Amino acid sequence: MALPRRRTVREERVDVAPPAAPPPRPFWPWLLLLLALILGALAASWYFMNREETVEANKIPQVVGLQRDAAEQRIRARNFQVEIERVVSKQRVGTVVEQRPRPGTLYGERGIVVLSIARDPLRVDVPDVKGLPVARAFTRLRGAELRPRSQEVPSKEPKGIVLRQLPGAGTEVPTNSPAVVVISAGPDLSVVPAVVGLTTGEATTRLTQAGFRTRVARVPGTQPEGTVVAQSPTGRARALKGSVVRINVSMGPGAGTTTVVTTATTPGEKTTVPDTVGQDEATATATLEGAGFVVRVLDRATTDSAQDGVVLRQAPPAGASAPSGSTVTITVGRLR
Repeated sequence: MALPRRRTVREERVDVAPPAAPPPRPFWPWLLLLLALILGALAASWYFMNREETVEANKIPQVVGLQRDAAEQRIRARNFQVEIERVVSKQRVGTVVEQRPRPGTLYGERGIVVLSIARDPLRVDVPDVKGLPVARAFTRLRGAELRPRSQEVPSKEPKGIVLRQLPGAGTEVPTNSPAVVVISAGPDLSVVPAVVGLTTGEATTRLTQAGFRTRVARVPGTQPEGTVVAQSPTGRARALKGSVVRINVSMGPGAGTTTVVTTATTPGEKTTVPDTVGQDEATATATLEGAGFVVRVLDRATTDSAQDGVVLRQAPPAGASAPSGSTVTITVGRLR
Protein backbone atom coordinates (compact mmCIF):
# COMPACT_ATOMS: atom_id res chain seq x y z
CA MET A 1 0.00 0.00 0.00
CA ALA A 2 1.39 3.16 -1.15
CA LEU A 3 1.72 6.03 1.25
CA PRO A 4 0.20 9.51 0.26
CA ARG A 5 2.61 12.08 -1.02
CA ARG A 6 3.41 14.90 1.24
CA ARG A 7 2.72 18.30 -0.38
CA THR A 8 5.10 21.01 0.14
CA VAL A 9 3.43 24.47 0.54
CA ARG A 10 5.42 27.53 -0.19
CA GLU A 11 4.46 30.75 1.45
CA GLU A 12 5.41 33.95 -0.29
CA ARG A 13 5.38 37.21 1.62
CA VAL A 14 4.21 40.17 -0.36
CA ASP A 15 4.69 43.61 1.07
CA VAL A 16 1.66 45.84 0.28
CA ALA A 17 2.28 49.60 0.29
CA PRO A 18 -0.14 51.68 2.44
CA PRO A 19 -2.66 53.80 0.50
CA ALA A 20 -1.32 57.21 -0.58
CA ALA A 21 -2.34 60.28 1.52
CA PRO A 22 -4.86 62.61 -0.20
CA PRO A 23 -3.29 65.73 -1.76
CA PRO A 24 -3.43 68.90 0.46
CA ARG A 25 -6.29 71.28 -0.21
CA PRO A 26 -5.28 74.66 -1.75
CA PHE A 27 -5.14 77.60 0.71
CA TRP A 28 -5.99 80.45 -1.69
CA PRO A 29 -9.83 80.07 -1.47
CA TRP A 30 -9.60 80.84 2.24
CA LEU A 31 -7.52 83.92 1.48
CA LEU A 32 -10.15 85.10 -1.01
CA LEU A 33 -12.92 84.54 1.54
CA LEU A 34 -11.01 86.51 4.20
CA LEU A 35 -10.36 89.35 1.76
CA ALA A 36 -14.04 89.48 0.80
CA LEU A 37 -15.04 89.69 4.48
CA ILE A 38 -12.59 92.52 5.10
CA LEU A 39 -13.79 94.49 2.07
CA GLY A 40 -17.40 93.96 3.11
CA ALA A 41 -16.69 95.25 6.61
CA LEU A 42 -14.93 98.33 5.21
CA ALA A 43 -17.80 99.05 2.82
CA ALA A 44 -20.36 98.74 5.61
CA SER A 45 -18.32 101.01 7.85
CA TRP A 46 -18.02 103.68 5.12
CA TYR A 47 -21.75 103.53 4.45
CA PHE A 48 -22.80 103.99 8.06
CA MET A 49 -20.27 106.79 8.60
CA ASN A 50 -21.28 108.75 5.52
CA ARG A 51 -24.94 108.07 4.97
CA GLU A 52 -25.95 111.21 6.93
CA GLU A 53 -23.63 113.32 4.75
CA THR A 54 -25.26 112.19 1.52
CA VAL A 55 -26.70 115.23 -0.24
CA GLU A 56 -29.79 114.93 -2.38
CA ALA A 57 -29.60 116.62 -5.77
CA ASN A 58 -32.27 118.60 -7.54
CA LYS A 59 -32.62 120.52 -10.78
CA ILE A 60 -32.37 124.30 -10.65
CA PRO A 61 -35.60 125.92 -11.89
CA GLN A 62 -35.77 128.65 -14.52
CA VAL A 63 -36.37 132.04 -12.86
CA VAL A 64 -34.87 134.55 -15.31
CA GLY A 65 -37.52 137.15 -16.11
CA LEU A 66 -39.38 136.73 -12.82
CA GLN A 67 -39.58 139.37 -10.12
CA ARG A 68 -37.30 138.87 -7.15
CA ASP A 69 -39.91 137.63 -4.64
CA ALA A 70 -41.37 135.05 -7.05
CA ALA A 71 -37.89 133.89 -8.08
CA GLU A 72 -36.70 133.45 -4.50
CA GLN A 73 -39.84 131.51 -3.60
CA ARG A 74 -39.36 129.14 -6.55
CA ILE A 75 -35.67 128.58 -5.77
CA ARG A 76 -36.27 127.92 -2.07
CA ALA A 77 -39.10 125.49 -2.90
CA ARG A 78 -36.37 123.22 -4.37
CA ASN A 79 -34.34 123.45 -1.13
CA PHE A 80 -31.71 125.82 -2.50
CA GLN A 81 -30.34 128.98 -0.87
CA VAL A 82 -30.45 132.35 -2.62
CA GLU A 83 -27.76 135.01 -2.92
CA ILE A 84 -28.67 138.36 -4.50
CA GLU A 85 -26.44 140.66 -6.52
CA ARG A 86 -27.79 143.89 -8.02
CA VAL A 87 -26.78 144.88 -11.53
CA VAL A 88 -27.59 147.79 -13.81
CA SER A 89 -29.97 146.61 -16.50
CA LYS A 90 -32.59 147.86 -18.97
CA GLN A 91 -35.02 145.38 -17.44
CA ARG A 92 -37.68 146.47 -14.98
CA VAL A 93 -36.30 147.11 -11.49
CA GLY A 94 -36.43 143.92 -9.43
CA THR A 95 -36.39 141.54 -12.43
CA VAL A 96 -34.04 138.54 -12.46
CA VAL A 97 -31.73 139.08 -15.46
CA GLU A 98 -29.32 136.18 -14.85
CA GLN A 99 -28.91 133.15 -12.60
CA ARG A 100 -25.98 130.93 -11.67
CA PRO A 101 -25.82 127.92 -12.01
CA ARG A 102 -27.85 127.68 -15.23
CA PRO A 103 -31.46 126.41 -15.17
CA GLY A 104 -31.75 122.62 -15.35
CA THR A 105 -28.37 122.03 -13.68
CA LEU A 106 -28.42 119.09 -11.26
CA TYR A 107 -27.31 120.71 -8.02
CA GLY A 108 -26.94 119.58 -4.42
CA GLU A 109 -29.74 120.64 -2.08
CA ARG A 110 -28.95 123.66 0.12
CA GLY A 111 -26.55 124.86 -2.57
CA ILE A 112 -26.39 128.60 -3.30
CA VAL A 113 -28.07 129.98 -6.41
CA VAL A 114 -26.92 133.51 -7.32
CA LEU A 115 -29.60 135.76 -8.81
CA SER A 116 -28.64 138.96 -10.63
CA ILE A 117 -31.44 141.48 -10.02
CA ALA A 118 -31.99 144.63 -12.10
CA ARG A 119 -31.58 147.72 -9.95
CA ASP A 120 -32.38 151.36 -10.38
CA PRO A 121 -29.33 152.86 -12.12
CA LEU A 122 -29.71 155.92 -9.90
CA ARG A 123 -29.46 153.88 -6.67
CA VAL A 124 -26.67 151.72 -5.24
CA ASP A 125 -26.11 149.25 -2.44
CA VAL A 126 -23.71 150.46 0.26
CA PRO A 127 -20.71 148.07 0.36
CA ASP A 128 -19.49 146.61 3.65
CA VAL A 129 -16.27 148.38 4.68
CA LYS A 130 -16.25 147.65 8.41
CA GLY A 131 -12.82 146.49 9.58
CA LEU A 132 -11.00 147.85 6.53
CA PRO A 133 -8.25 150.49 6.58
CA VAL A 134 -9.74 153.89 5.77
CA ALA A 135 -7.96 154.16 2.39
CA ARG A 136 -9.41 150.88 1.15
CA ALA A 137 -12.83 151.77 2.57
CA PHE A 138 -12.83 155.08 0.69
CA THR A 139 -11.80 153.35 -2.55
CA ARG A 140 -14.61 150.82 -2.22
CA LEU A 141 -17.21 153.47 -1.39
CA ARG A 142 -16.14 155.73 -4.27
CA GLY A 143 -16.30 152.72 -6.56
CA ALA A 144 -19.94 152.34 -5.52
CA GLU A 145 -20.57 155.99 -6.56
CA LEU A 146 -20.82 157.27 -2.98
CA ARG A 147 -19.17 160.27 -1.29
CA PRO A 148 -17.25 158.98 1.73
CA ARG A 149 -16.13 161.04 4.68
CA SER A 150 -14.59 159.96 7.94
CA GLN A 151 -14.81 160.77 11.61
CA GLU A 152 -12.20 159.69 14.15
CA VAL A 153 -12.99 158.43 17.63
CA PRO A 154 -10.66 157.01 20.31
CA SER A 155 -10.56 153.22 20.24
CA LYS A 156 -8.43 150.26 21.25
CA GLU A 157 -8.45 149.20 17.59
CA PRO A 158 -5.45 150.14 15.40
CA LYS A 159 -5.45 153.69 14.07
CA GLY A 160 -7.30 154.14 10.76
CA ILE A 161 -9.49 151.03 10.97
CA VAL A 162 -13.21 151.47 10.17
CA LEU A 163 -15.28 150.76 13.31
CA ARG A 164 -18.76 151.37 11.87
CA GLN A 165 -20.41 152.96 8.88
CA LEU A 166 -23.49 154.99 8.07
CA PRO A 167 -25.63 154.06 6.18
CA GLY A 168 -25.16 150.40 7.04
CA ALA A 169 -23.80 147.84 4.61
CA GLY A 170 -26.40 146.60 2.14
CA THR A 171 -28.60 149.69 2.40
CA GLU A 172 -29.87 150.94 -0.96
CA VAL A 173 -29.30 154.68 -1.37
CA PRO A 174 -29.23 157.19 -4.26
CA THR A 175 -25.94 157.45 -6.13
CA ASN A 176 -23.61 160.20 -4.94
CA SER A 177 -25.03 159.94 -1.40
CA PRO A 178 -22.73 160.72 1.56
CA ALA A 179 -21.28 157.71 3.37
CA VAL A 180 -19.82 158.26 6.84
CA VAL A 181 -17.19 155.90 8.21
CA VAL A 182 -16.22 156.11 11.85
CA ILE A 183 -12.54 155.21 12.14
CA SER A 184 -10.24 154.53 15.04
CA ALA A 185 -7.98 157.35 16.10
CA GLY A 186 -6.03 154.77 18.06
CA PRO A 187 -5.92 154.48 21.83
CA ASP A 188 -6.42 157.81 23.61
CA LEU A 189 -3.39 157.53 25.86
CA SER A 190 -2.56 159.87 28.69
CA VAL A 191 0.19 160.11 31.27
CA VAL A 192 -0.80 158.59 34.62
CA PRO A 193 -0.13 161.05 37.46
CA ALA A 194 2.26 159.93 40.21
CA VAL A 195 0.17 159.80 43.41
CA VAL A 196 2.30 157.70 45.81
CA GLY A 197 2.65 159.62 49.09
CA LEU A 198 -0.57 161.61 48.61
CA THR A 199 -3.75 161.15 50.61
CA THR A 200 -6.62 159.14 49.16
CA GLY A 201 -8.63 162.29 48.36
CA GLU A 202 -5.71 164.06 46.69
CA ALA A 203 -4.83 160.98 44.62
CA THR A 204 -8.42 160.37 43.49
CA THR A 205 -8.87 164.02 42.48
CA ARG A 206 -5.64 164.11 40.50
CA LEU A 207 -6.41 160.84 38.68
CA THR A 208 -9.99 161.93 37.87
CA GLN A 209 -8.77 165.24 36.44
CA ALA A 210 -6.39 163.28 34.19
CA GLY A 211 -9.32 161.20 32.87
CA PHE A 212 -8.80 158.01 34.87
CA ARG A 213 -10.96 156.02 37.24
CA THR A 214 -9.62 154.95 40.60
CA ARG A 215 -9.75 151.65 42.45
CA VAL A 216 -8.76 152.02 46.12
CA ALA A 217 -7.38 149.01 47.97
CA ARG A 218 -6.86 149.49 51.70
CA VAL A 219 -3.88 147.46 52.91
CA PRO A 220 -1.99 147.08 56.20
CA GLY A 221 1.02 149.36 56.37
CA THR A 222 3.30 151.41 58.58
CA GLN A 223 2.58 154.72 56.82
CA PRO A 224 -0.07 157.06 58.21
CA GLU A 225 -3.62 155.88 57.57
CA GLY A 226 -4.99 157.12 54.24
CA THR A 227 -1.60 157.49 52.53
CA VAL A 228 -1.10 156.02 49.06
CA VAL A 229 1.75 153.49 49.26
CA ALA A 230 1.64 152.03 45.72
CA GLN A 231 -0.14 152.44 42.40
CA SER A 232 -0.66 150.50 39.17
CA PRO A 233 0.07 151.61 36.47
CA THR A 234 2.98 153.47 37.94
CA GLY A 235 3.29 157.24 37.83
CA ARG A 236 4.28 158.78 34.48
CA ALA A 237 3.30 155.60 32.59
CA ARG A 238 0.96 155.99 29.58
CA ALA A 239 -2.49 154.37 29.78
CA LEU A 240 -5.85 154.49 28.00
CA LYS A 241 -8.06 157.33 29.22
CA GLY A 242 -11.00 156.04 31.19
CA SER A 243 -9.09 152.99 32.41
CA VAL A 244 -8.73 152.13 36.10
CA VAL A 245 -5.68 153.03 38.19
CA ARG A 246 -5.36 150.96 41.34
CA ILE A 247 -3.95 152.67 44.41
CA ASN A 248 -3.00 150.89 47.61
CA VAL A 249 -3.80 152.99 50.67
CA SER A 250 -2.35 152.32 54.10
CA MET A 251 -4.88 151.44 56.79
CA GLY A 252 -2.26 151.10 59.56
CA PRO A 253 -1.51 147.85 61.39
CA GLY A 254 -4.10 145.12 60.79
CA ALA A 255 -5.07 142.43 58.37
CA GLY A 256 -7.31 142.24 55.35
CA THR A 257 -8.00 144.49 52.40
CA THR A 258 -11.06 146.46 51.36
CA THR A 259 -11.49 147.59 47.75
CA VAL A 260 -13.79 150.29 46.42
CA VAL A 261 -14.12 151.86 42.96
CA THR A 262 -14.32 155.58 42.42
CA THR A 263 -15.33 156.65 38.88
CA ALA A 264 -14.73 159.93 37.13
CA THR A 265 -18.48 160.49 36.76
CA THR A 266 -20.79 159.69 39.63
CA PRO A 267 -23.86 157.71 38.42
CA GLY A 268 -27.05 159.71 38.95
CA GLU A 269 -25.22 163.03 39.01
CA LYS A 270 -27.04 165.71 36.99
CA THR A 271 -25.35 166.47 33.67
CA THR A 272 -26.20 168.94 30.91
CA VAL A 273 -27.45 167.24 27.75
CA PRO A 274 -25.34 168.33 24.73
CA ASP A 275 -26.92 169.54 21.48
CA THR A 276 -26.74 166.87 18.71
CA VAL A 277 -29.50 168.03 16.33
CA GLY A 278 -28.02 168.38 12.84
CA GLN A 279 -25.14 166.00 13.54
CA ASP A 280 -24.80 162.63 11.82
CA GLU A 281 -25.74 159.59 13.89
CA ALA A 282 -22.16 158.52 14.61
CA THR A 283 -21.09 161.97 15.81
CA ALA A 284 -24.19 162.39 17.95
CA THR A 285 -23.73 158.97 19.53
CA ALA A 286 -20.09 159.65 20.37
CA THR A 287 -20.97 163.08 21.79
CA LEU A 288 -23.73 161.77 24.07
CA GLU A 289 -21.80 158.70 25.22
CA GLY A 290 -18.83 160.92 25.97
CA ALA A 291 -21.09 163.01 28.21
CA GLY A 292 -22.08 159.88 30.15
CA PHE A 293 -25.47 159.11 28.56
CA VAL A 294 -26.93 155.99 27.01
CA VAL A 295 -28.12 156.56 23.43
CA ARG A 296 -31.36 155.26 21.92
CA VAL A 297 -31.90 155.72 18.17
CA LEU A 298 -35.27 156.05 16.45
CA ASP A 299 -35.66 156.12 12.66
CA ARG A 300 -37.89 158.57 10.81
CA ALA A 301 -38.58 158.20 7.08
CA THR A 302 -37.63 161.19 4.95
CA THR A 303 -37.56 162.03 1.24
CA ASP A 304 -34.90 164.70 1.71
CA SER A 305 -31.42 163.27 1.02
CA ALA A 306 -29.90 166.08 3.13
CA GLN A 307 -31.65 164.62 6.21
CA ASP A 308 -30.50 161.05 5.59
CA GLY A 309 -28.51 159.82 8.60
CA VAL A 310 -28.85 163.18 10.39
CA VAL A 311 -30.29 163.77 13.87
CA LEU A 312 -33.63 165.57 13.47
CA ARG A 313 -34.58 165.84 17.15
CA GLN A 314 -33.52 164.64 20.58
CA ALA A 315 -35.13 164.04 23.94
CA PRO A 316 -34.34 165.41 26.49
CA PRO A 317 -33.57 168.59 24.53
CA ALA A 318 -30.16 170.24 24.46
CA GLY A 319 -29.34 172.17 27.64
CA ALA A 320 -31.61 170.12 29.86
CA SER A 321 -30.22 168.50 33.01
CA ALA A 322 -30.45 164.71 33.21
CA PRO A 323 -28.90 162.07 35.48
CA SER A 324 -25.63 160.62 34.23
CA GLY A 325 -26.27 157.16 32.80
CA SER A 326 -29.82 157.99 31.74
CA THR A 327 -31.08 157.55 28.17
CA VAL A 328 -31.15 160.26 25.51
CA THR A 329 -33.29 159.41 22.47
CA ILE A 330 -32.23 160.77 19.08
CA THR A 331 -34.45 160.61 15.98
CA VAL A 332 -32.45 160.03 12.78
CA GLY A 333 -33.71 160.60 9.24
CA ARG A 334 -33.73 157.59 6.89
CA LEU A 335 -34.14 158.20 3.16
CA ARG A 336 -37.01 156.26 1.60
